[in-house]
Amino acid sequence: MGTSVVDNSTDFPENRFTVYEKLAKGSFAFLVEDYDFKLSDTERESNSYISLKYFSENVFVKLYYGAPDFELDFCIGRAGIGEKQFKDEINSRYLASLGNSSKWTNYKLYSAHSYENLCRCLPKLAELLRTCGAGFLRGESSAYEKALFEKHRNRNQWYKEQELRQARKVASEAWKNKDYKKFIQIFEPVAQDLSASEKRKLDYARKHLQSPQNPGH
Repeated sequence: MGTSVVDNSTDFPENRFTVYEKLAKGSFAFLVEDYDFKLSDTERESNSYISLKYFSENVFVKLYYGAPDFELDFCIGRAGIGEKQFKDEINSRYLASLGNSSKWTNYKLYSAHSYENLCRCLPKLAELLRTCGAGFLRGESSAYEKALFEKHRNRNQWYKEQELRQARKVASEAWKNKDYKKFIQIFEPVAQDLSASEKRKLDYARKHLQSPQNPGH
């Protein structure tokens, strides 16, 4: 993690990270009051970042705020043993994507360069965790299993999109060169994901190679 030192904005009544710590303890007090979490550690590096770590019997929550963009975030997961201490970890953006409320559909990380933004955005971040993270905070296996399933699905989707993007690039060059055999070889494995126009091109390439006028093509 970076250690760049930053100056406090003039509208902070005191050091920005000291202010954050006080506000965060207030905004996330429900962790202690409703879920029996305990603040176990506060990590702070110069004027670069600060993190607060809460633990219950089976779950951890880490709050984070730091340079250079001063984004507000948290991560939550099931506490394990040894190398599995922080398995199944998810952050605020991922939690928002799992929520059923349309309120969080377009959620992006809050950036709090100013005292005003920090006072406005930190309670919103706490609200996100409180409203969408109850199952995770209670350590419910079903919540984490769903999150893991979505993670794997999203990862597979990302790889699939990358594969399709690369296939389109190579196929486009083959089409331009009228190398229909290569065009078919590239596009057939991803045929179900092609657009309507790409499927028409694929049909054309097949028919072209099957034509008696193109032996051995």
